[in-house]
Amino acid sequence: MYAVHTRDTTEIETSRPEGVGRRIDYIGSPGLIDTNPQAFYVDRLYPDARIDPHFHDIDQYQVVVDGACKMGKKAADPVTFQYADAYTPYGPIIETSGEGFAFFTLRPIASGGFFAMPGNRHKMPGRAGRNIAGRFDTSQALPDKGQATIEPLMEEQADGVAAFGLRMGQGGELKGPPSNAGGQYFLVCEGDVEVDGKMLDRRSLVHISPGEKAPAFRAGENGAHILCLQFAKPSERPGSDPKERAKRDPNAYMRRPDEQG
Repeated sequence: MYAVHTRDTTEIETSRPEGVGRRIDYIGSPGLIDTNPQAFYVDRLYPDARIDPHFHDIDQYQVVVDGACKMGKKAADPVTFQYADAYTPYGPIIETSGEGFAFFTLRPIASGGFFAMPGNRHKMPGRAGRNIAGRFDTSQALPDKGQATIEPLMEEQADGVAAFGLRMGQGGELKGPPSNAGGQYFLVCEGDVEVDGKMLDRRSLVHISPGEKAPAFRAGENGAHILCLQFAKPSERPGSDPKERAKRDPNAYMRRPDEQG
């Protein structure tokens, strides 16, 4: 299990013609191909922020936590999550608030890069896959002191792809759902919790490997809203099996055109 407090992260400034943003690395780092999970926060909180259409060679979630944008035709504000199968193009991502947007990118294994579209269609091994969006409403009231609830946030897919919202009142205790597919991330959207003896505050992150014991959370004084996102079981679908992805050339990362990220 990875339990990453916000103070344990690495922040990198990213400059573009439209403005200056940040990338905060939680687990691994984009630009590297390895066998570890990969999680980072992207801040493009400036007007006219945009990310062009593209795909990745692995499954991933993105979670909008600040600002507002459109992901393709879908509006996204906090806390909107989007799941995309490997080799599934999405975007453009265009800010709509006048203030930019910020999101987490969560992956079961490091990506091989940013494959811009339409120029890389020939690198897709077949038809595009799923692109599923949902929302976790953190404005809802928390349970009473000592109480906690868990709710599904999208229809669970046959291969285990799923999303859950955990709501915990002050001092409430709750175990996450079983990690019975391709591993999970838990994002502390609001509040603070203790897990495995470590206190985690807002924007902290927990990663659980497939089959690993479910984490036990205990909410702090402020209670907590926690988003749980689960990946697919490995299958014949291209990009879904981390063991197969681990065979990639570690030097074959495809960078963005601006060589950032």
